[in-house]
Amino acid sequence: MPHPLYDRNYFLLNAANFLYSLYATMFIFLPAFLYTLNIREGEIGLIMATGTLVSVSLKPVNGLFVDRRGRTAFLVSGALLASASTVPWLFVREGGAHLFAIRIFQGAAYSFFATASYAYIAAAAPPDRRGEALGVFGLSFFIPTALGGWLGEWVIGRAGFHGLFLSAVVIAFLAGLFPLGMAEPKRSSQLPVSSLLEFLSRTYFIPNSAAFLFGTAFGSIFTFLPVFLLIRKVSTIGVFVVVYALTVVATRTLGRKLSDRLPRERLCLVSLLLLAAGILAIPFVRGHAGLSLVAMVTGTGHGFLFPSLSALILDRAGTEKGGMAMAMFTGAFDMGLVVGAAAFGFVAEYLGYTAMFSSAAAFTAAGALFFFTQDPSFRRASPRGPGS
Repeated sequence: MPHPLYDRNYFLLNAANFLYSLYATMFIFLPAFLYTLNIREGEIGLIMATGTLVSVSLKPVNGLFVDRRGRTAFLVSGALLASASTVPWLFVREGGAHLFAIRIFQGAAYSFFATASYAYIAAAAPPDRRGEALGVFGLSFFIPTALGGWLGEWVIGRAGFHGLFLSAVVIAFLAGLFPLGMAEPKRSSQLPVSSLLEFLSRTYFIPNSAAFLFGTAFGSIFTFLPVFLLIRKVSTIGVFVVVYALTVVATRTLGRKLSDRLPRERLCLVSLLLLAAGILAIPFVRGHAGLSLVAMVTGTGHGFLFPSLSALILDRAGTEKGGMAMAMFTGAFDMGLVVGAAAFGFVAEYLGYTAMFSSAAAFTAAGALFFFTQDPSFRRASPRGPGS
């Protein structure tokens, strides 16, 4: 009898991820908070990148152990560490090295939770519905993203950033309760440390490179768009986040089966180009309507890209290597966030936001065309890989 996709464990995982994503969305306002402390864009980018760099560094190690030690245990520990590591933000009044220390612990928390959540999906999802499983799971990220933009602005307007951080502490703690009711999937065989080298082969390098580009695009948008809008005063980040998230939700519901039916490689390429086009248009936004259009274009790209690209990785890895494959995939995405936050932060500081967003768009588009044309399976446009 085939294993059902929508069971109790899947709903509990989505509930936990919903709350953790709501927590994470609160921190799209962190760059604006840092800017109020008279911290410049370059340092803001480094502070934001620190947490991501820690997350990337830990993911290969987490990938080796998450399937052995229990995915639910990693989910709980990640959420509780996120809650605890947010408490210091309540007492921040000025810049300094302590901000980097806080981000280190937040990065570790995210690494635990994200690695475990995708490892759980890799182990539990039916192979012929991987794209759908990952796409619908993504809704538990983007629905709270839509809510978090407005909720964050509402909390800041009434209780300031102190109220925002206090809310984040509570939400992360609640996220750690749901995995306690989840059953642990069958544990995979123990992979040797040397298996990490396999994920550097061409089979995985090409799609992971696309994940890196995706992270770069995402990082350039969500790290500096809040500051850009704060300076230009043409609209608000809440408008962008809501439209972006609702667009992703629409692609994941109305088009949830596309990544299992269409060639994944072509769908990924089109999605990356949509992200590049949206980023290129950001400096020319003049109001709510223009920002909403940019959010729809980039949201469509994101909505189709993540489930298609991650399902492609799982096709090639198979169930036994699924946890490690997703750890390396999300690690590549996070490394893109590091580049998007750190490198483009200095471009914005010294050359301006038009140059920064234009550079990010060009990097995403050129890289997408180059890397995807190097993948032999992209030429065949086959929706299935050897790990199916």
